[in-house]
Amino acid sequence: MRVWPFSVLVDERPSGAQGNASGELLLILLLSALAALPAICAPVLPLIDLGGHVARYAVQLDAGRSEVLRSWYSFEWGLLPNLGVDLLVQLLAPVMGLEPAVHLIVGSIPPLTVSGMLLLSRAAHGRIGVNALFALPLAISLPYLYGFVNFALSIALAFHAMALWIALERRPVLRTVLFVPIGFLLWLCHLVGWAVFSLVAGMTALVANWRGGKGVVGTVLVTGMMTAPLLLGPIIGVLTARPGKEAVALLANNDAPRKIVWLIMAMADRWLVWDAAGAGIIAFALYISLRTRGFRVNAGLMAAALALLGIYLLMPDTIMGSRFADMRLGPVILALLVLASAPNADRDGAHVDPRLMRWLLIGGLVFSGARLATNTASMTLAGRQFAETLTAIEAAPRGVNLVSLYIDECKGWNTDRRRHIMGYGLARRHLFDNGQWQLPSGQLISIHARRLAPFDRDPSTITFKEPCGESPALPDVVAAIPHAARFLWVIRIDPGTRLPGWTPLRSTADSVLYRRLQTQSN
Repeated sequence: MRVWPFSVLVDERPSGAQGNASGELLLILLLSALAALPAICAPVLPLIDLGGHVARYAVQLDAGRSEVLRSWYSFEWGLLPNLGVDLLVQLLAPVMGLEPAVHLIVGSIPPLTVSGMLLLSRAAHGRIGVNALFALPLAISLPYLYGFVNFALSIALAFHAMALWIALERRPVLRTVLFVPIGFLLWLCHLVGWAVFSLVAGMTALVANWRGGKGVVGTVLVTGMMTAPLLLGPIIGVLTARPGKEAVALLANNDAPRKIVWLIMAMADRWLVWDAAGAGIIAFALYISLRTRGFRVNAGLMAAALALLGIYLLMPDTIMGSRFADMRLGPVILALLVLASAPNADRDGAHVDPRLMRWLLIGGLVFSGARLATNTASMTLAGRQFAETLTAIEAAPRGVNLVSLYIDECKGWNTDRRRHIMGYGLARRHLFDNGQWQLPSGQLISIHARRLAPFDRDPSTITFKEPCGESPALPDVVAAIPHAARFLWVIRIDPGTRLPGWTPLRSTADSVLYRRLQTQSN
């Protein structure tokens, strides 16, 4: 039984046939729309870092008008390779409100990623490979769930840029002209998205030029000229660099064993066994596509995937003070490895057994559908938890000095996503957010709430029930909170917990808003 448009993935007709083209277009639209379901079903987008970003957007949009926000933060626009969502929020939030704009923009990233993957498969192979279905669940990956939204948006756009780059291979002049602004916009969105695209562009051009018989020197020179326009963003960035006010380690922590874990947990969400099994399923699909007669490998795309894997294994965990730099690349590597091959689309040459094609289609749809269902369920549960937890801050007066503490796990994998939920307090009620990041030359926001130091920035929100390494237990952390903080919000705590010097004001299922007792005030 053939179900259109999914049947185009196993159709043996030439890829240029009208039925195939319209079917592929409908398939891209359908699968992209389905990828929006998790965000649609979540009342609040439950991404780990997103609350901190929302708080920064609120300061950005306020533009210094609020005396309260101005006393804690300042914001100055500058040119950074990390502004994708920030600029879109600046455009949409005045029209539809801050949180709806963020929900729309960030919720659109998985659909954009899915459409980019499918378009890349079509551009690289002349048709959408049936095995591409196994890459689609990577659109909702660990980096996305962490809330690395500018990075995730840049990767989604990079997949589209890769597809266009390959599609314009026979029109080099037009491609060069188009990719001057495209390369700059990718760089502006996020540096890593630009770097990944540039690597793919360089490798595919290198392979094409080598196969064109240009020789070693000619291949290198022509490839260099083709990709040189992509350097516009970094050049402008160097010329307009903002000097950092603080020293920061450029590179740190290359933990080789953890890199294997990041690949296995590339789709880590809530049910970790299922999430890890997903990586195994992708690896099995990759094995089949590389070992089965009739699959064709795009050499440029495969070379780029392997080069990115090599970079991943050698690079540190922290770059320019930004952690998990390597972890973010895991899903991208897996996706490129899968998308680098597809069933032969030519009339000539070996073709994949139709029975295997059907099984790959069924398996890919079942796997993608199951991942979508569990991602939707998980996002809905976490979003409701966010919404319930946020009711606590409604009892806090607007514009007060609030210190928030999130009780983390000392060991093991914590699937809770509320580490930066306190950012919504700033956006909704102008409550101080001590979870804001302060990275030299990496953020446009500056923190100057000296009366609350050291509880004025990330990672002062993170604490533990018991001592964890060099980190003290919750009671010691609470005792160290400056007297300038009138309110305390503790997340992941028994609602019946009493803290010396503080009285409970409102509690939720596992969070408590406290007010400092008058005898403890200055």
